[in-house]
Amino acid sequence: MYVKTNDKSIPYKVIAAVCLIIAAGLLLLPAWIRNDRDFELTMLDIGQGDCFLIRADGHSILIDGGGQPADATEMAENVVLPYMRTLGIDELDIVFNTHPDNDHIGGLFAVIDEMPTKELCVYSGYADSEKQQKLLRLAEERAVSVSSAAAGQVFALSDDFTVTVLSPQAGEHYTEDSYNEGSLVLHIKYRELDVLLTGDLNGAEMMTATDGLDCADIDVLQMPHHGSSNNYNAEWYDNFAPQAVLVSVGRDNKYGHPGSDVIDYWQDRGIRIYRTDQDGACRIIYNDDTLSIHTVL
Repeated sequence: MYVKTNDKSIPYKVIAAVCLIIAAGLLLLPAWIRNDRDFELTMLDIGQGDCFLIRADGHSILIDGGGQPADATEMAENVVLPYMRTLGIDELDIVFNTHPDNDHIGGLFAVIDEMPTKELCVYSGYADSEKQQKLLRLAEERAVSVSSAAAGQVFALSDDFTVTVLSPQAGEHYTEDSYNEGSLVLHIKYRELDVLLTGDLNGAEMMTATDGLDCADIDVLQMPHHGSSNNYNAEWYDNFAPQAVLVSVGRDNKYGHPGSDVIDYWQDRGIRIYRTDQDGACRIIYNDDTLSIHTVL
């Protein structure tokens, strides 16, 4: 489908992308007048995939950059990079890739290629992942420092802003069939705010990853694996009492994400679920010990 503009045919998907960028920019206008002491987390609407941008104390980090499995790089070019530029971000402190599935790693090629980045952080136990090796080679070409993260590692960006890796354990190895189990699980803490991002974590690893974590302190919880019913675990959910649950998921996706049982669980508890397929991009602001959440749609 094409839309006529000044007698030149423009692909509809390009116009849709531009509209999305403009909407995101309007959503973020208040950010331009705040100081650097605020904490902002944006769950970007990039289709079926994960992409989280966090800014605090003058630092910026990106967790994943996937998108629709067939066009993850296009989503990064049309949404992720313009979004960051709208915010005035000209350098990323750290880019985390939770695991090398395309809907998490795909868009990071464009990010590393085009956005100056100090550090790329990955788990090194995906020996057979050609995509991860390709990303590491690109990082080397762009003079991006590469670090291997595992449970227990803490990234201290400021006195108030830390990222702690909860899983996987160092020395574990994962094949293509088990990448999800090896997802980086990240506990982001800013002052009294606690956020848990879980990638595609599933199975017994859900319990293992949060063993020792005071789950009741988590204010914002990302549902693992886009809220898949295969990950439904009421016993694990019961440990949490978040103010918000995040689900990064594509509209009308073929996987049935998020599962109705997952959604019903949180609705029954009266906890608000924010979904990119229904709410668009979701921006979480923590300022003066107050949490506020804004959505594009």
